Amino acid sequence: MKVFYTKHLPVKGFKAINLFGFVFARREFYPIKKDVLRHEAIHTRQILETLIIGFYVWYIIEWLIRWMQYKNPSLAYRNICFEREAYAYDQSMDYLQRRPLWNFIKFLKKEQGSNL
Repeated sequence: MKVFYTKHLPVKGFKAINLFGFVFARREFYPIKKDVLRHEAIHTRQILETLIIGFYVWYIIEWLIRWMQYKNPSLAYRNICFEREAYAYDQSMDYLQRRPLWNFIKFLKKEQGSNL
């Protein structure tokens, strides 16, 4: 996975963003930590499973729904099923080798609440 270090991507408050399988990380986080790379690798798998553009459409729609649900954009972000799967397994070095196809779906039903 190719990592590009930039000044403006992602926006402040985030370490990295995965755009079409390329990771953009803020310069101040160089070198990016392994758990962040695993998190973004999980997103790459999700992106491929949802045929690329489907990931971004689903991501935005779910974020908007969660924002209405929680009335908090940060909490909405943390409860997107793609993010919940990535955060749940970014410490696991072998997760992608054993990950079931479309595993993010199971994170639609479980809600994390405000303890994130």
